[in-house]
Amino acid sequence: MRRQRLLVALLLAVGCAGLKPTAEMSEYAKEYKTQEGQQTKLRYPELVGNAEAWDAKALTAQDDKEEEAMAYYGRVAWLWWESAQLRSQAQDLDAERKQLEKDTEQVKKELAEARKREKLAKATVDRMQQIIAIESKVAADNAEVTAAREKIADALEALRLAQAVDADVHAKSTFAAAEAKLKLATEALGKNKPKDATTFAIEAKASADAAKSEAEPKYTSVAADQAKLNRQKSLFDALAVVSGAERAMVEGGVMITIVEAFSTTGVAIDPAHTASFDKIAETAKNYGEFSLVIEGHTDNKGNKTKNLQLSESRAKSVLSHLATQGVSPSRMNAVGKGSAEPVADNKTKEGRAKNRRIEILFASGQ
Repeated sequence: MRRQRLLVALLLAVGCAGLKPTAEMSEYAKEYKTQEGQQTKLRYPELVGNAEAWDAKALTAQDDKEEEAMAYYGRVAWLWWESAQLRSQAQDLDAERKQLEKDTEQVKKELAEARKREKLAKATVDRMQQIIAIESKVAADNAEVTAAREKIADALEALRLAQAVDADVHAKSTFAAAEAKLKLATEALGKNKPKDATTFAIEAKASADAAKSEAEPKYTSVAADQAKLNRQKSLFDALAVVSGAERAMVEGGVMITIVEAFSTTGVAIDPAHTASFDKIAETAKNYGEFSLVIEGHTDNKGNKTKNLQLSESRAKSVLSHLATQGVSPSRMNAVGKGSAEPVADNKTKEGRAKNRRIEILFASGQ
């Protein structure tokens, strides 16, 4: 009798203990509470919401001691959670990749600048060593020699300043003439011909100054072009926040394209695309040096004239929306192209969908 009571008590204790959660349920509960887990929830609320719903079912099945149901629901919850986690990790990796690309680009710039400085310093040192070698052969130390030395020093400095603006590249022949004259000046000084040395040094400085003047506009233009290109690349990266849009680096700036932002015959922006245009507006405000050319395009269905009018109305609608978000209207221009510039085959449904698009060109200044 006593044994029976003990057995019953043991069975009741086991029954009250309930089911243990599966390993996936435990791992989900653990990861969900972490900082990374909460970040995943913020980034992908829909996926995590599905995971939460299925996990709730698994917990209910656990309470009801339905082991198979608990394992199934827990498995589905874990799959939803893992999907969200993987996407979040991919987003982090993409951000790291972009940062590495920026860091690499910066290192390349710094390396190029360092090489340029090294080249300039080496050229200056080489010239100085030539002069020092000649100086040791000069026995006289009179007014003519002193004057020659001063003119050679002036020519040396002029060559350094010319090379600093890449005159050896942008004004190659004039710069080479200056170097040749400097060499003649140092050789003349070494032969104790200070008057000849002075003459050659003056000519060397004149050629170096001319090379600098010739090179400066080209040097400035190249630097400006590079700065403009860097800014365009920065804009291209910034527009990545606009989901569902296509970006492209094009001649004159950066193009972003959004397809089917309107109903079939409507001119009001589809609410589903409002957020995309809001992000474009925010980016535009951060890149105020770019003007915006907004082009509306349609497929070839219907009357050409009406399509042209429709595309223009849609472009103006986008312009108006961007203006309400703080983009100056003076920076923008709306153009309707109708069906004149298709990017896909109008014979297919998919092609026509691609042709119904808004293109916004962020045009850099000249």
